[in-house]
Amino acid sequence: MSGVTISALIKKMNLELLTKEINTDKIKLYHPDVNRPALQLAGYYEHFDRERVQLIGVVEYTYMQRMTEEQRMENYEKLLSSEIPCIIFSTNNKPGETFLKIASKYKVPVMLSEKKTSPLMAEIIRWLNVELAPTISIHGVLVDVYVKVCLLLERAALERARQRWSL
Repeated sequence: MSGVTISALIKKMNLELLTKEINTDKIKLYHPDVNRPALQLAGYYEHFDRERVQLIGVVEYTYMQRMTEEQRMENYEKLLSSEIPCIIFSTNNKPGETFLKIASKYKVPVMLSEKKTSPLMAEIIRWLNVELAPTISIHGVLVDVYVKVCLLLERAALERARQRWSL
């Protein structure tokens, strides 16, 4: 599977990259789903899928604001050191400097969106499902025969089509 770069996600979703020192062309997404890391910010990491885009909505953001500085540092370190591909803040809720410094330390791109959380999440999932859909490449010839389209795949049939229509 080829994956989708974070740069493509940024461009398609019109996101603002807050960690400009991180090269987003080299980081790829291979999973079409999105995770809202509320449980991880509370310390629960069992069954956590690290391959997903992480999306911080209003609930997660306000929870982070209520933590003490010591709790924030500990939770940010644990989340951002878990090899996640990226993290997006929705509803124009900007992360603090502490969060951005730790994200830079672990080379996790942090983006910002003006969109509300649920519509943004749905749009990302829909787009990633299309971009990451399995594909197959085959060689053949399409021929229109009395308004019916035929795909010729056999070598003998392909040779006959070439001779008949001078292909």
